[in-house]
Amino acid sequence: MRNDIPQCVQLIGTSAHLEQVEAIHASMLQSSEGSFSEPEMDNLRVIIRLTVEFNHYLGLDCGHVFCREYMNESTFSGIDSFTSVTRAYQTLLDSAESTIHWGLLSESSWREAFASNFAQFMRESDFRNKCRLLLDLFKLQIIFAGVSYD
Repeated sequence: MRNDIPQCVQLIGTSAHLEQVEAIHASMLQSSEGSFSEPEMDNLRVIIRLTVEFNHYLGLDCGHVFCREYMNESTFSGIDSFTSVTRAYQTLLDSAESTIHWGLLSESSWREAFASNFAQFMRESDFRNKCRLLLDLFKLQIIFAGVSYD
């Protein structure tokens, strides 16, 4: 382990997290029935990885500035993937609107919204519903990054 990086951020992206990302992606790929192109599926994989990492970060309740900045930069790096997947999702029949409304979340309520949406995301088996939940989770990450960015 590197001494210049807080130990908590080194736990993000471990093999256990990568296995979870791959399992989620495989289940979404299997249930997608060819709904997305290959580049869109690659972007979906990015959003899944960033969301799993962010969920783990929230569970650490880490106070290191380095870790928060790492998560913010990771979220910002995923914006292009998010917009790509959002556009692809919106073309699907029976796509649902987001349940996350930018201006209605307080700093404290977004954490509760993330936790409940993540739990629902992990239980969901329908591709369209799971994709909508994933996009809503990433929107919550964007809110976190925007509020906590220095």
